[in-house]
Amino acid sequence: MNVPALRIHRLLFAVIVLGNVVAFAGVDPITRVLTAALVLILAIEMRQVPELPGSSRAAVTILGALVLVQLLPLPAMVRRLIEPGLASVGAHGWFPLSVAPSATAQAAATIAIAVIVGMTAARMAGTRTGIPFLLTTLAAAGGLLAILGLATEQGLPAKVLLVRANTAGGGPYGPFVNHNHFALAIELTIPAALALLAAAARRLRLPGEGRRQAAVIFLGASATVILELAALVRCGSRGGVLFLALAGLLTLVLWRRRHRGLRWPWILVASVLIAAAAFLAFNRIQPLHDRFEDLFIIRGVEGNTRLDLWRGTAALWERSPAVGCGLGAFADVIGLDKPPTGSLRLEQAHNDWLELAADGGAIGLGALLLLMAGFAAILRPGRTRVLRFDLRYPAAAAALALTACGLHEFVGFGLQTPLNGLLAATWAGLVWGLDQRTRSKNGPRGDAPKETPSEQ
Repeated sequence: MNVPALRIHRLLFAVIVLGNVVAFAGVDPITRVLTAALVLILAIEMRQVPELPGSSRAAVTILGALVLVQLLPLPAMVRRLIEPGLASVGAHGWFPLSVAPSATAQAAATIAIAVIVGMTAARMAGTRTGIPFLLTTLAAAGGLLAILGLATEQGLPAKVLLVRANTAGGGPYGPFVNHNHFALAIELTIPAALALLAAAARRLRLPGEGRRQAAVIFLGASATVILELAALVRCGSRGGVLFLALAGLLTLVLWRRRHRGLRWPWILVASVLIAAAAFLAFNRIQPLHDRFEDLFIIRGVEGNTRLDLWRGTAALWERSPAVGCGLGAFADVIGLDKPPTGSLRLEQAHNDWLELAADGGAIGLGALLLLMAGFAAILRPGRTRVLRFDLRYPAAAAALALTACGLHEFVGFGLQTPLNGLLAATWAGLVWGLDQRTRSKNGPRGDAPKETPSEQ
């Protein structure tokens, strides 16, 4: 395996990802400011913008245009035509379509950060040593998350990492204040460890000095997978376990070449990893099983279920079906349609897909669907299964991570935690880089040219 070369953008990228892991998943204002500053340096240092697939370029362009439309001041008459259901909360005179312009501006900044992080990952993934670096960084983040979660789960319930006061009202686990958000982070990092493990197992068969390095990577990746699986079960997230398993089944075909069945050594390795993780989490398996009985119940919303919240969110979407109420403005306007929760202020719909539809309307939701369709086209079995294993495994891992994330967001809002957004953007960039690699002039199997100083 090529040793990843250390360059300034790689160092900054690792600092951003791992720094957000230990800094309470990036939720604090100071961490957000520092992350934005480092991402700005990445943007300035990026000498050449990576070429994105057409569908991704179109999706990013549509989202950018939507933000401009939502922030553009318009007369009240025009706003009533575009968003008739929000006339009762709209200001008189000239005012933006967004009911909370400051929240929309913050959402736009978040999208810009994600795009820059994704482009940086694409820049790295377009080179030979970039993909191992990305996978190693993601796997390291996942291993660190698992260790922090397991080490602090018996600590003070009112503290995050036994240090930060938990003011968000959720159940802290590791650096997160919500165990479901922790589970999503595991879903977004464990595929990287699996890709490293699978590639190292293939290289163990090769003679020479490389076997020693492969053995070290195999053992390290195996330990990371075991720790992450154990932490996933112990954190008690029903969706985390369910959607990771379902995504694994949906993407299993991508890990193998055509006309080759699943050989017994892989079954043995998988069995050992699952058994070791189950041993570490054995006393939390029964409570997790019990929680599946109330899958749609949410604590703290006066007896309402997710279905009640989704009905209110759908009603909000109907008020402005085309452009939405404004990206990031959900919490400011859901009071019009929220279920009877008393004085409780709802801030999320517990379904990021539906919340995006309410915030961005059909245009915003369509942009996201276009982006996901582009990923699906790049990672389709007919294209992925003919790649060399050192590209096929990262492609399969990306499909696993993005599928699990997409499924989990139907019942959660984990991507609204900064760290999870960065992890998802990294996988998006890796897919863009893989697309560039597999479309290179050297052939469809993914041979890439040597790195130039500007690419490194």
